[in-house]
Amino acid sequence: MKSRLAVSVLVATGLALASVSAIAQNQGRGQGGQQGGQQGGQQYGQQQRQAERAMNQDRSMDHDRLQERERDRTQDRQQAQVREPAAQQAAGGGAGDDIYGGNLMTAEERNQYREQMRSLQSEQERNEFQSRHREQVQLRSRERGVPIEVTSD
Repeated sequence: MKSRLAVSVLVATGLALASVSAIAQNQGRGQGGQQGGQQGGQQYGQQQRQAERAMNQDRSMDHDRLQERERDRTQDRQQAQVREPAAQQAAGGGAGDDIYGGNLMTAEERNQYREQMRSLQSEQERNEFQSRHREQVQLRSRERGVPIEVTSD
């Protein structure tokens, strides 16, 4: 009887140890699974952040390109405004010529401007005169807080 009891105790102990071992292994897998899940989540988060950074960088570059394009267009328009009156004068333009900042000038000042342009002999003289005129008009615009317009009377 004692031997049966000893065998039963040994079997029960073996089963208990096997159960504990199995539970420990499952917990280890569960923790590894959680860690793997956490690592996978971290990698996904890093990929998301990298993608967002790349998108923000692309947006920034697009914004910079648009600003540069707009600056170029503005400069082209300003240069065209400077060239057009000179070209019209060279071609014998008359009293209806557009004047940069004409809205900030009196009728007498606009007439004087046209007379001065007609009297200039070379393209270089006209460019210098227009450059000085632009500076004066821009200063007047800042002083009065009025935007500059190109007018033709």
